[in-house]
Amino acid sequence: MKGNKIREGLLFPVLTAILGISILYVVSIGTTPIDMKTVYHIMVDQIFLGGKETNAGVWDNASYQIIWNIRLPRVLFGVCCGAGLSICGAAMQALVLNPVAEPYILGVSSGASAGAAFALLVPIPLFSGQYRTTTFALLGAILAFFCVYNMSKAGGGGKIQPVTLLLSGTAVNAVMSAITSFLIFMAKSQESISAVYNWQMGSLASAQWNSLWVPAIGVALGCIIFIWQSGNFNLIMMGDEDAAAMGLNVKRFRGSMFIICAIIVASLVSITGIIGFVGLMIPHIVRLLAKTSNNKVVLPLSALFGASYLIWADAAARSLFGAAELPLGIITAFVGAPFFFYLMLRKNRGAA
Repeated sequence: MKGNKIREGLLFPVLTAILGISILYVVSIGTTPIDMKTVYHIMVDQIFLGGKETNAGVWDNASYQIIWNIRLPRVLFGVCCGAGLSICGAAMQALVLNPVAEPYILGVSSGASAGAAFALLVPIPLFSGQYRTTTFALLGAILAFFCVYNMSKAGGGGKIQPVTLLLSGTAVNAVMSAITSFLIFMAKSQESISAVYNWQMGSLASAQWNSLWVPAIGVALGCIIFIWQSGNFNLIMMGDEDAAAMGLNVKRFRGSMFIICAIIVASLVSITGIIGFVGLMIPHIVRLLAKTSNNKVVLPLSALFGASYLIWADAAARSLFGAAELPLGIITAFVGAPFFFYLMLRKNRGAA
């Protein structure tokens, strides 16, 4: 018990340090390599000195443009995306008591994708630009979750059935993907069709300073709420009856937490497209590292570890093939799909 506490206490500063070093290093790599020292000094100059040294010519303007206006927004958005998807995965696994639950597998990402595709391909006089895409992605995510959640309780006396949950997620994924494909088929603009195709494979390439603040606020608030409610996540893992006996309004808590998950996922997916399996893998790796299922530890560590994982996955996506960029969703699928298969095998062996 004491050893676990020491391990948990060490993991927080270690993962925080890894994230900080990863941000500096990942910003430094690319088709134009820039040393980490320059990255560090330009970031410090912009954040704390208001760009005084760069304006005075101390730092090369080309390096400044690459670091501050191209790579850093992308890396910071990767931090938001990795943290948000990972903590949502950990929250969903606790809420439905299923180790393979996550936004992608349960259809929430596909719902957000269908909503965003609708906003991009259908001419509707409602909102404009990124706000419209995010709004419709949110509506799609909530609709997908509502369908999966209610289908998973069918025939179970009002209780969520783990197997039915997976089957419901698969069915909703298929329907939402079909809706997206139908919208592409009916679309008239080749430019919009190409944008949706590229967007479906997942990428951080469109990240800019002006598009970063909405998902950053959503993820930050979501993480704060989840960590604040981590004790109630522990209660709900004891079972609905025990949680209710301890004074938790299970239905309200589960519903409100899922809505927060949908908001976080929609704010991310509307910009990045579909990036799967992050929320599945990271919480399990964190539980193995920390040797605990306590959500007071798992939720914040998942956010930290997921942030580092995704920016390294994105670094691989934009570096492995030189100037040609591999979609990030392909990288996460190559890593995450075998992990999903491993979890299913382990679950089946445990049941046997």
